[in-house]
Amino acid sequence: MLKRLLAKIIRQGRHINLRNGVISQSMAMGMAVGFSPTVGLQLVMCFVFSFAVNHFRPGTFNPVIALLGSLVVNPLTMVPTYTLYYFLGCKVRNCSQLIEFESVGQITQLLKIGGDGAITILVGSIPFMILGAPVGYYLGWLIEKFLERRTHRRRARLLDLARLRRTEGPANATRSGSD
Repeated sequence: MLKRLLAKIIRQGRHINLRNGVISQSMAMGMAVGFSPTVGLQLVMCFVFSFAVNHFRPGTFNPVIALLGSLVVNPLTMVPTYTLYYFLGCKVRNCSQLIEFESVGQITQLLKIGGDGAITILVGSIPFMILGAPVGYYLGWLIEKFLERRTHRRRARLLDLARLRRTEGPANATRSGSD
């Protein structure tokens, strides 16, 4: 799955100006949104935030890469992650009772109802959102560097091939003319 995600980012990277940090910024924003307790809204948040910021500062975020970064918390990891959020939030807010989450439906129900449980999860997620942004930025930076190296290697290979064709061109023409 990680390989497919990286392949999608690399394909997106071909259409982005790599010098301005679009991948890094998009991954940072996506991971911050991904760690937030906004079940079902993360896709919308990534796209709305990307388009809103890009309206004023074009080329700042790529919504597809931001969405990929937001997949850090997904339905497979949601129960343990949100349980950890709730536990940490209870440490800060001094909850009277701890709830043990057993399913995604239980979590989404709690978040839909709102109230103390949802606020506790939000409070517990804040450290992860804060740490997720620089981690996402760093991962995006690594991907950008990989793409830059790949582009430079490809250009060098094409230049070498062009030089080789240029130097072999006259030699091949005289050989074929004498045969």
